[in-house]
Amino acid sequence: MGSRKSRGRKGGRKSESKVDEGALREAVEVALRRPRLAFYSPVASVVLNYWKSVVPRFSMSEVLAAIVERELSRRWPNLYKRAREILESESAKSRKRKVGRK
Repeated sequence: MGSRKSRGRKGGRKSESKVDEGALREAVEVALRRPRLAFYSPVASVVLNYWKSVVPRFSMSEVLAAIVERELSRRWPNLYKRAREILESESAKSRKRKVGRK
């Protein structure tokens, strides 16, 4: 996603009637290279660090991923579905390549 142009209205709520497949492919390439996200939220940090201190083996990453993915699927269901399909397809291709090397 080379350019940082704003794609849509305030809050990124662009009409979702059609997914730009080129932009989606570009986003998939970036995500496969760098799947980690970071954001600034002292309140979220307090809450998650609290749970990490009181619950053995609590995973902040798992909780955050579940929360973010649930909200993304609610806000942009078509885009979320296409992203999942492409990532699952990429994962299947990767498994086939690994099996072919053995």
